[in-house]
Amino acid sequence: MSVPPEAVVAGVDASSDSARGLARAAEEARARGVPLHVVHALPPIYTEMPLAPADERALWDSAKEVVDAALAALDPRPAVPVTSEVVNDLPAKVLIGASRQASLVVLGARGHTALSGLLLGSVSQQVCSHAHCPVVVARETADPNARRIVVGVDGSAGADLALGYAMQVAARDQVPVTAVFGWRDHDGRTTGTGAPAWTHTAERIAAAERLLERATEAWASKYPDVAVTREAIPVAASRILADASEHAAMVVVGTRGRGGFAGLLLGSVSHSVLHHARCPVAVVR
Repeated sequence: MSVPPEAVVAGVDASSDSARGLARAAEEARARGVPLHVVHALPPIYTEMPLAPADERALWDSAKEVVDAALAALDPRPAVPVTSEVVNDLPAKVLIGASRQASLVVLGARGHTALSGLLLGSVSQQVCSHAHCPVVVARETADPNARRIVVGVDGSAGADLALGYAMQVAARDQVPVTAVFGWRDHDGRTTGTGAPAWTHTAERIAAAERLLERATEAWASKYPDVAVTREAIPVAASRILADASEHAAMVVVGTRGRGGFAGLLLGSVSHSVLHHARCPVAVVR
């Protein structure tokens, strides 16, 4: 592969979700002022079969037509360098490899092989788990008028990276940020690990609000023009973020929060949000 350094990489196939992902990738490349690199993977199974030279050539021509058609449908065409290639390998492997040079990978929630009713395709899930840069999974926004970016915050290093990404994009696009912390009643961050458990919901909410204040303080100082709203809600984080996505332009999550198991590449909250959000989701690492 020949990915331009810091490019936004878009994975494309012939699906409608892929077209949505490419449109989002073009917007990001334009806003960042970096190249857009479009990739279509031709899985090895197609080229390992014995084929007559003419059939193999037709297969590669067909794959290139997928890329050409996707680019032709872009409106407007981004005023940045646009490159493309067809790679003979598994789609997830191709995009994960491209993420080593990219500043961002963007793809649709489901590819053309996704089962009907499946909310997140296996390629999107694998790329979100293993990519070396942030990944945006583009899906249709439930509220077209929504402008805010919603970010999940829990005091972890992963959440801090997600918050930084959300604030940077918000400053660029001049939109507000809503920092959300959701928890269950037994959560040690709000019951006070090593101290008597809070006896009233109000005390738990106050503790969560302090956590949010600490987590957002430095980023709010760095981006003073971004309006930040903090929401501490005693409901599971995955549920809160999915609900918030109904009226959000994007939801941002880290790969793992405080509850992640060592070695787990994608935490349960991030995984759930990817499946159930009603707007684009950015997974940041």
